[in-house]
Amino acid sequence: MLVFAISVCSAIILVLKRVNIALAITTAFLLYSIPLLGVNAFNVVIESFNATMLNTVLSLTFAMVLANLYRNTKASKEMVDSFESLGWRTASIGVPAAIGLLPMPAGAYVSATMIDPIYSKAGFNGVEKTFLNYWFRHIWVSTWPLYQNIILASAVLGLSYGELFARTWVVMVSSAISGAVLFTYISRGRAVSSGGNRRLKGLIHLWPFPLIALLSIYLNLPLYTALLIVVALFLILYRPDASVIKQAVKKSLDPTLIGLIIISLVFGNSIRISGLANTLAERLAGYGALAVFAVPFSIVIATGFEFTFVALGFPALKNLLTMSWYYTTLAFLGGFLGAMLSPAHACLVMSAKHFNTPLHKVYKYTFPATLMTMFVSLFLIFLSNTLYA
Repeated sequence: MLVFAISVCSAIILVLKRVNIALAITTAFLLYSIPLLGVNAFNVVIESFNATMLNTVLSLTFAMVLANLYRNTKASKEMVDSFESLGWRTASIGVPAAIGLLPMPAGAYVSATMIDPIYSKAGFNGVEKTFLNYWFRHIWVSTWPLYQNIILASAVLGLSYGELFARTWVVMVSSAISGAVLFTYISRGRAVSSGGNRRLKGLIHLWPFPLIALLSIYLNLPLYTALLIVVALFLILYRPDASVIKQAVKKSLDPTLIGLIIISLVFGNSIRISGLANTLAERLAGYGALAVFAVPFSIVIATGFEFTFVALGFPALKNLLTMSWYYTTLAFLGGFLGAMLSPAHACLVMSAKHFNTPLHKVYKYTFPATLMTMFVSLFLIFLSNTLYA
């Protein structure tokens, strides 16, 4: 356990020093595996290159291809225009939430540039703009199968996306409720002209997202298959230029993201073979709920990267996380709250920079939103456990 703690702390320190995240996780793997496994660490690496890794890497790559295609065609602009025509209140929430369905590095900056004119018309100040854009951009991260943490969690825990959704929807619903309450408070007393007729046609461009949910969550198709179908349909319907396709593929083959997925799965396999997960399950059995919440929270609030709580925490906590459905919920709740509170979160930093807002002032809204999310989540967990016990 000491070796694991040292390896995780080393990764966190390297990330805070702005070392490449994939290299930081690789360092953690080496610090953990070499002392405990010796030359067998090499065998762990070889064994990790299997069907699970291939499926996970393909899923991540196709997800990034779709995200880059979507934001570089007419689909994203017409979708935003339609949200705006529905009124500034709908647009204020709908635009960042819709863009949040497209996971990309510092994605809140993309939604910030789109939503800024609408927020300005509503008279929001920089702090309010930053919070609303940042919060609603992230309400999906505990459930949406295109996010790296969900893709990785499915592989590490051996759960389908439907099974994961059944355990983590609580966090999504709670964060949406909390955001809506804060939005109602922030927007009280404001009156803004709707500015014309409703143009609902652009909302049809949201079709890839319910289709992905249908294929991957309801029909339980492998995510890479669902994404391949959606990307193919997108190319047929929108016929983007060859340059747009080339750029989308190029950005999707990000060596850091692909390397991160690969080394995370290798690290997880190393932890499994070393027996750490069994040891932690035995020693923390009496504190299981606290452990599965606190470990992801601590990791991600330090690093600022949502997927690190899965990459570093889930392999070691796997046996605990699979003991009860709500342990997985608590782990994602801890990861979500830690990510939203982390001052190192790139989306928070980029949003605040775009809206010219001091970072610390955003916590005026982020703190109450995270507290509300925690209490609503705990209530829903209690209610679900009582009803279905």
